Amino acid sequence: MKKNKGFSTIELVVIISIIGIIAAVTTSIIISSLQGLVYTPNNLNMDMLVQDALDKIVDGDNLAGGLRFCKNITAFSPNSITFTDQNSKTVIITLDTGTNKLTRTINAVADNTFLYYQGSSTIKITTGRNGALFLYYNSSEGTPVSASAIRRIAINLIAYTGSGTFVNWQGKAEYTTSVWTPRFI
Repeated sequence: MKKNKGFSTIELVVIISIIGIIAAVTTSIIISSLQGLVYTPNNLNMDMLVQDALDKIVDGDNLAGGLRFCKNITAFSPNSITFTDQNSKTVIITLDTGTNKLTRTINAVADNTFLYYQGSSTIKITTGRNGALFLYYNSSEGTPVSASAIRRIAINLIAYTGSGTFVNWQGKAEYTTSVWTPRFI
């Protein structure tokens, strides 16, 4: 009498179950790795945009000075500030919450180079958790009643693409900084 050299049904079920478990784990690892490959550059781009925006708001660039070097602040609101820089240029920085675009105007002329890579319709800039781009403080850390009383400005900025979530392979960055505004009048 000859013995069959095939697999029993139980052996086949066990092997198929093991292959299924290995495939599920491997698929999960591959999807997570692919998301990371797409998410990381998107996240780094948002980090770069927010850091560049904050650098230009706080320190300025070769076109206009920033808040750190302002002579005086002439107007302020939660999402906009108007000030005169050290070279007597009038600078207005505004976050349009309707279009989610951050803009800078120098001596009544729009600065199209302010955030040149923000032009994409998929990139959105918004206020921080407090609902305002700028928070203003007087010398005693209270709320100032006039522009001349402002001594410190906290800036909270968020940039994201799409929904900004890892699951949707999007990027998001949130930065907060604060600048003391001296008076050079």
